[in-house]
Amino acid sequence: MTEHRRPQENDRPHKPRKGYRVAFLLAFSAGLMAEMMLFMHAQMREIAVLLKEDFRIIVVRDERSKESSEAVGAALAGLKGTAQAIFVSRQDRLARLKAEEPELVSSVLPPGSNPMPDTWEVLIREDSLGDMNAWIDAAWRVPGVADIKYKPLEAYAIMHSVFYGHLLTLTLALAFLAFMIMAAMALTHGHTPASLAASLGADRNWFFAGAGGGLASALAAYAVAYPVKYLSPVWVWPNPLWQAAMAASGALLGWALCQWKNDRY
Repeated sequence: MTEHRRPQENDRPHKPRKGYRVAFLLAFSAGLMAEMMLFMHAQMREIAVLLKEDFRIIVVRDERSKESSEAVGAALAGLKGTAQAIFVSRQDRLARLKAEEPELVSSVLPPGSNPMPDTWEVLIREDSLGDMNAWIDAAWRVPGVADIKYKPLEAYAIMHSVFYGHLLTLTLALAFLAFMIMAAMALTHGHTPASLAASLGADRNWFFAGAGGGLASALAAYAVAYPVKYLSPVWVWPNPLWQAAMAASGALLGWALCQWKNDRY
């Protein structure tokens, strides 16, 4: 007696899934993280440049000292970590103050008086910002120095912005290196240059899906980051060449994913 069984749904042949959406979403998610890190990297570099341009150490000359201005300036310039020591006379200092706060100067200072001292504006090298105390101690030992004024929190902000900028650079470089190793392993396993060239035409939809994910990630990152432009005057978008690199990396990711799938199935 022959038993008849109703065909089950699992018995039907399955059409292999293309997986284009997987390639698109993988390229989009990886690209979005990379785009936001590139945006933060550009911001940190711009902030570091602005802070370094604004940061100054003001060294006040001791009027009772017999040391000449040239000797004091040369001693400050010779300290380890000094990039430049610029002499600002009391007349120039008062002129700057009048240009910045004319009403305040006219209301406080009597005509013809000048209580401003001779000073030096000292620029410190970036690699010496982490050891500001050592530079300050050495500057205090220079004959003819009466006072030293600077903003320690601004020095800390410069160090942190430079550090985080370098950290983001290292992170992006390591992530890119890992991605290239992964792509090379997927593309060279069981393939020859001729077969890879042939697969590029046959699997072009995977290539375009990954490229589309990379481009979509750039657009999404721009849409998220653009409102910051209205909250802060510091807003820098990465070079457009990076966006092209994201699209190319997404395309490579989609294509490599297809070759890996073909090898397994």
